[in-house]
Amino acid sequence: MVLPRFLTELKRRKVYRAALVYAGVGWVLLEVADVAFPRLGLPDWTVNFVLALVLFGFPLVIVFAWVFDFGEQGVVRTPPLSPGEHHHFSIARIAEFVLIGTLVATVGYLYVDRLSLQKGMMKPESAVQEKPAVPNPEQYRSIAVLPFADMSEAGDQDWFAEGIAEELLIALSQVEQLSVMARTSSFAFKGTEKTIAEISEILGVQAVLEGSVRRFGERVRITAQLVDAGTGYQIWSGSYERELTDIFQLQDELAKAIVQALRVELGVDATKRLIAEQTHRLEAYNWFLRGRALYDWDSSENLYLSISYFEKAVEADPDYAKAWGYLASARSLTVIWQATEEASPSAIIAYKRALELDPDQSEALAAKAWMTQLLQGDWETAGKLYQRAMTSGEDITAMTTYAMLYLLPIGRIPHAIQLYTDAEKLDPLRAGYKANLAYLLLWSGDAEAAILKAQEALELNPQHFFALTAMAEAYRLAGNCPAATEFLQSLPTALQQQPRIRLQAALCYAAQGDYVKARKIYRDVAGTTPLYNGIAVAAQLALILNEVNEAIDLMEREVENKSWAQFFVRSYFRNNDAIKDHPRYLALLKRIGLDDESVAALHRKMSFD
Repeated sequence: MVLPRFLTELKRRKVYRAALVYAGVGWVLLEVADVAFPRLGLPDWTVNFVLALVLFGFPLVIVFAWVFDFGEQGVVRTPPLSPGEHHHFSIARIAEFVLIGTLVATVGYLYVDRLSLQKGMMKPESAVQEKPAVPNPEQYRSIAVLPFADMSEAGDQDWFAEGIAEELLIALSQVEQLSVMARTSSFAFKGTEKTIAEISEILGVQAVLEGSVRRFGERVRITAQLVDAGTGYQIWSGSYERELTDIFQLQDELAKAIVQALRVELGVDATKRLIAEQTHRLEAYNWFLRGRALYDWDSSENLYLSISYFEKAVEADPDYAKAWGYLASARSLTVIWQATEEASPSAIIAYKRALELDPDQSEALAAKAWMTQLLQGDWETAGKLYQRAMTSGEDITAMTTYAMLYLLPIGRIPHAIQLYTDAEKLDPLRAGYKANLAYLLLWSGDAEAAILKAQEALELNPQHFFALTAMAEAYRLAGNCPAATEFLQSLPTALQQQPRIRLQAALCYAAQGDYVKARKIYRDVAGTTPLYNGIAVAAQLALILNEVNEAIDLMEREVENKSWAQFFVRSYFRNNDAIKDHPRYLALLKRIGLDDESVAALHRKMSFD
């Protein structure tokens, strides 16, 4: 059997070989452009332009190979096949043509697949035009970033995927026109089966960003999509792949792509990165992500574990400013759970190192403010440090610390409530914010509102310690001691034995006239147990039991130990008739800079706008 003349001509004119060589060279060029162009700051469309040029040149190469041949005489026209020249079929010939056809088809498929999946290739405008029911993207101003799924083969990179999502969340939070849900609330839906619509309704957002991360070797691929909250339609999607050494640039590109999809003007230099490169050492970044995932003052166990991870991060990269800042913040917050003299030295070391590396590092500034306030009593310097931290900060930690530990003690309770209300809007599923807001409402005199807010906190976390104490105190101050007692007795036995919980029970007994039970608890707890922030409760109980000097003794002990509880002695007792004019109490307030004269002078010096 004679092979068809056309196929014979394709082989003789080397058309197959030209097609394969061109496809291979074109693929290499495209890969080089894919890696090099983003590093040069070129937009995504430039890579697509190279792909278009390669595809456009393919038929030209085929035609050129048919018409011309390249030999010793240079480029010449290929002579036609003589009438008597032909080829015959053989097993080798059949295998040769099948292999060539398969290779051409494979290369063609790869190009088509690359064209359809090229990163940054989906335009938000086209998505909106195809689905007219979706609102104009300019309407999207509140979004939530869900934890990204780990698609790695071993399934052991969950913490890394969450870290990538959190970096994007923080980056988008820097865009003034966007309201971005904080980590606790956005990540609360991990592992649930709730739909995008249900999540959006709970958080009150207009769009949701979700995605996945796949690490393979030293490369990482991130895919993401932005979804309309009401309709479930895809507003934007993108797929990015890089070497892990380029992870920060990859995150920055993705964050900017999302902002562009939302048609929000950054209000900053168009070349400014939303995610700054933090470290060149991937090991340090891995430890930092693990630490930040657990960083939470609400839980002593998680707080101490996060410290161990931050310590490993700075050990891997001693110049990692952000890791030092978080380490400083976490160490400074351990004063909630241990003596100040034990917690403060390591916190000071960490914030000093962080600020040497980056003078505007937010977490380090807030930690320095807290230590300055606690150890030196320098309220003016501390206040300015807090305000600097909020200006340069990436999240709301500095804002809530400033509200609770600074504004409350100096009597700016409405301002503190407003800041916590703002924080709650950005992180509505964080029990700790609701618990602290309940306390602020209590100090403002609204016990009923405090009860409702404490209930909201306990619905999120039934064993949140500060929400439990806030609920008991709110019931008592609302005049409903039976409800407070019933609530405390419903707690697990281990919680009922906590000193601060026992003191709340004793206050209820005293309020109902059972001074014997109240005094027994007071004697059991107040003289022997480190109370930290429970000192105010113990002092209240001492006053009710007519032990005025003992109440002041407790306060003086906490001042001597530089406990953080000392800053609540003004909030709790400045209007208490049994103590407010007592010389020892007034001297104590002056000693810590919270007497009326010092507070008034601070208000004149500081700007709280």
